[in-house]
This record gives sequence, C-alpha cells and structure tokens, in this order.
Amino acid sequence: MITPLLTLKSCEFGYAGRRLTQPISCDIPVGSCVGVIGANGSGKTTFVKTILGLIAPLKGSYTWPTNPSFGYVPQENRLNPLFPLTVTDLLKMGYFPELPRFRSTGAQFNSAAEHIMDILEITPLKNSLVRELSGGQRQRALIARALITKPRVLILDEPLNSLDYAFKQKLWGLLTELRKKENMSIVLIEHDLNRVINHVDWMMLLGQNGTLYGSTADVMDASNLSDVFQTPVKILRGSHDQIQVQFL
Repeated sequence: MITPLLTLKSCEFGYAGRRLTQPISCDIPVGSCVGVIGANGSGKTTFVKTILGLIAPLKGSYTWPTNPSFGYVPQENRLNPLFPLTVTDLLKMGYFPELPRFRSTGAQFNSAAEHIMDILEITPLKNSLVRELSGGQRQRALIARALITKPRVLILDEPLNSLDYAFKQKLWGLLTELRKKENMSIVLIEHDLNRVINHVDWMMLLGQNGTLYGSTADVMDASNLSDVFQTPVKILRGSHDQIQVQFL
C-alpha cells in the first residue's frame, strides 16, 4: 500500500467557464517523481496553481496528507525584468520561511546559499542582477532558490527550456540524489513527453481527449497515448530500457 503525498478526488482544473481537464481521481505516492505532461493550454500550470492553493479546483477536492514544505521553480521568463534583484537576493526570498521572526539572514543562510550555488555552478554570479543573466543562468538561480531550504516537495514548471545539454544531465543527477537522500517528492511540468519519460516513475498526461495517469510502466501503452493525444503513436525501446514516443 502506497503512502499518498497528494490525493485527488474527482478534481477538475480550470477557470470559471473554462474547464481544462476531465475529472481526475488518484493518489500520488510520497517520494515519487511525477511528470505532468501536455500541450500548451492543456492545464499544466493551472494544475500546479491549484495544488499549491493559489486557485480553487472547479470541482472535487485535493489533500496533502503529509502537509509538506514546497519549493517552486517557475519558468525563468516569468520573472519581472524590471525588479533589481541579485542572485543572493533571490535566494534570500527562498530562505525567508526559515528565518526567525524579525531576524535578518546570517551565517546559516550564507552557508546554505554557498552550498546550493556551488552545486548549481552559479557562485560567481551571486552579486549579479537576475535580469542581466542568460536564460539558463536565471533558471539555475530559480532552482537554487527552490532548493535552499530542502523542501519535501519540489515543483518545477518546464525547467529544461533554457538549460544546455550538459546541465540538463547534471540536473537529472541532482534530482535523483535528492530523492534518495531527502526522500523528496518531485512534480515536473513539461510539454515534451520525450524530455522526461525516462526520468519519471509516475505520469499524468493532460490531452485533448481526456487525462491519463498512473505509473510510467502502465501509462506507456501506444493505444492509451494515441487516445490522449488524438494521434497515432509508436513506442520505441532502446538500450538500458530507454523509451521514446514517436508521433506518427
């Protein structure tokens, strides 16, 4: 029997007068890496805003039985370019929940910031304005902000868009390590199925013809995928059990 991290009961996501998903009922396990995948406009970001409590579901309910702490990584292009934040300032924003009341950051923050900046290879940028960074550098800074307090749940909204190949591989390694060491649960929002299919163990596919959810092993069925995406697909299996979905 799995320990649920998040339970959805007949939950529909969207806005008043605009339903984006069919009703979803499922338990997402603690410690899992979940891929929430779908085309633009399918409801991926709305799903995230709902489970974070920023908007209400149209119908149904959701619960976080474990009451976890969250780290959230938005898409880097959603940062306000006019706000004069340095990378260190950005990390302070992520560290704010750990601060005692009426206290400023100190040695504990500095140690945590140095550690996470070193891991994400942005230490030389600590005094740089976020608005002056490249897209990939901003994305690394946002990931650092989300990880600085070691949250129980990490939610990433299309984090791979601005990263080069080498750092994408480094990021997958870091996420794998965090899941093992910290039992961190990860929710990964992505529009490209093939980017994440070999890195997640649980999937929610939001498509034009309904929603498909379950373990990756169960979801990876050509017939099911064709129904959700409304186009024929072929599943290719390579060495080391790597999977690729080919849209025909």
